[in-house]
Amino acid sequence: MKLDFSVAVHSILYLDAHRPNKVSSRELAQSLNLNPVMIRNILSVLHKQGYLIGTVGKNGGYQLEKELTAMNLGDLYDLTIPPTISYARFITGPSKTDERVGQSPIATNISETLTDLFTVADRQYRAYYHQFTMEDLKEDLHHHGYFLAKEAHLES
Repeated sequence: MKLDFSVAVHSILYLDAHRPNKVSSRELAQSLNLNPVMIRNILSVLHKQGYLIGTVGKNGGYQLEKELTAMNLGDLYDLTIPPTISYARFITGPSKTDERVGQSPIATNISETLTDLFTVADRQYRAYYHQFTMEDLKEDLHHHGYFLAKEAHLES
């Protein structure tokens, strides 16, 4: 799985903790232990979608545009992890362009079958994320067990 979602979440929480100050991509990169270029690529996507404000130059940096309660976790996940990215590496068998003559029915069909299975699971996974905001994630960050308690409450 790509790191884009984790980078976005970490960056947003870091920027929230440092409101109203501007935070440089270098500072964020140190916090995430990643290359500043990777951080800037993700922040560019977040900027285009109105999550944050970015300014360039000596006194530049990033600030959050939205409140955490206005940031749906599922929307953020959808923005950073396209559906096929989340499971594309788990597919075996020949691709649709490969010659299938003489292959077993399993080898011929497994790719489409697994794609269907992972597509259904991915939709459920995404639907689960859409129940929460970044504020919920912040709550769990400060009080681990928030999501587990919420799950237990939903099951009862």
